[in-house]
Amino acid sequence: MREPKTLAEQISVLAQLTGAPQTFVLQVKELFSRKGIPLDSDAGPYLKALEEAFKREESIRCTTERARDNIKRLQNNFNRIGEAYVKQLAELNKLRGGAQKKKGAAGSSEVQIPGGNHRSFVTPAQSDKFPMVPGPKEEQ
Repeated sequence: MREPKTLAEQISVLAQLTGAPQTFVLQVKELFSRKGIPLDSDAGPYLKALEEAFKREESIRCTTERARDNIKRLQNNFNRIGEAYVKQLAELNKLRGGAQKKKGAAGSSEVQIPGGNHRSFVTPAQSDKFPMVPGPKEEQ
C-alpha cells in the first residue's frame, strides 16, 4: 500500500489516526483552500504542520473530556455534600427541639449542651468585660 501523497489523503489519514471530528477536518481543508493551496498537491511540505495540528486537536479534545468528567464528578460530590448537610441540619433541629422541650418542662433557663458547656474555654461569656490597658502617654 502506498503512502498518502496529497494533502487530502494525508488529512484523511491523520483524521482517522487521531479521531478528529469532521468539523476540524473541514476547517483544515478550508484553510488550505483559502490560502490557494489545492488539496491534490503534495503533502510533504505541510506534513509536520498537519501532524502537529491534529495531535494538538486530539490533546485538547482529551483534556476537555477529562475536564468535563471532573466537573461532573465535582457536581455529584457537591450534591452529596448538600444532602449530608441537609440531613445533619435536620438532625440538629431535632436535637434543638428536644432540648427546648426539656427546658420548658424543667423550668430551667439554660439549654443543656451535649458533652457539657465548655463555651468559657473557647470564648468569654458576653457579660465578661476585658480590662482596659492604658497606652503610653507620649505620642509614638
